[in-house]
Amino acid sequence: MKKHSIFLIMTLLLMLITGCASTQQSIYDYAINIQRSRADLEFKTIQVDGEQFAYLDREGDGETIVLLHGLTAEKDNWLDFVRYIPKGYRVLAIDLPGHGDNAQDMDKFYDPASLSCGLARVLDELGIKRCHIAGNSLGGLISEIYASEHPDKVITLGLFDAAYLWAPTQSEFQQAFINGQNFFDVKTRSDYDRLIGFAFYDPPFMPWPILSVASRKYIKRNSINMKIVGDGIQSDYYTSQEVYHEMMGTLSMPTFVIWGDKDRILDVSCVESFKCFLPHVEKVVILKDCGHVPMMERPEESASHYAAFIKQYDLSSITDKN
Repeated sequence: MKKHSIFLIMTLLLMLITGCASTQQSIYDYAINIQRSRADLEFKTIQVDGEQFAYLDREGDGETIVLLHGLTAEKDNWLDFVRYIPKGYRVLAIDLPGHGDNAQDMDKFYDPASLSCGLARVLDELGIKRCHIAGNSLGGLISEIYASEHPDKVITLGLFDAAYLWAPTQSEFQQAFINGQNFFDVKTRSDYDRLIGFAFYDPPFMPWPILSVASRKYIKRNSINMKIVGDGIQSDYYTSQEVYHEMMGTLSMPTFVIWGDKDRILDVSCVESFKCFLPHVEKVVILKDCGHVPMMERPEESASHYAAFIKQYDLSSITDKN
């Protein structure tokens, strides 16, 4: 009888783990909601000129931190990171236009300038007068563009392995792209696994059902992702080094740069270029044995460095206690 009960329990667990897509989706949704709750982040939407935008909001009485994800990613990339940001800060993790839970419009143009414009509309609608802004990869570039266009609203700029095409050393990912291999073009689970392999050096643990749902979501978005990538590479910020460097030269706010030394998408040598062309790089952190998304791979360490940096420039008093 005991053996039978153990077998039944194991069978039920196996059915749960390897069950139908709807069961896996339920597990995924539950896990995401738990992670959001642990970070005190609430899912919200806002209407801007008839268009709905999704974001995560942690209330706070102090300064506001705006966090932007990378190319083809989403706001939930910041969940673990936010857990280690001191209470008191208001935190907004925002889906960029065309990404995450926002509308996917094949008729819109999703170049970096348009994405920054969309972000500005959202922040205006939310009544954000000033903020710390930080972004990973493409989100770093969008943060720079926004800061260059709204310098009076940006306290500090945070660049987490931020998009930069003219690094002293081209990454393996960039070399493959030049040779016609676009690893953002994800049509199968193996394509997805390959992209994850480029993004992380030491991937955080994700149970099999959650990874399966994440891969299906990404594959389902492939058409809009390819449009976003295509629109981006037509931008002056990607085609003209002079345009990009001119924009960087206008940034007058204190800047924080953090990079994984094992980044295969954007080589760590990018840091030297940022130090050269950004006027006010005040703090640089290189994380050993870390990949392209430090806020996911090393959330506590990344958040600790970032929080210590922005604290220097706050007018309001923020507690260090979580």
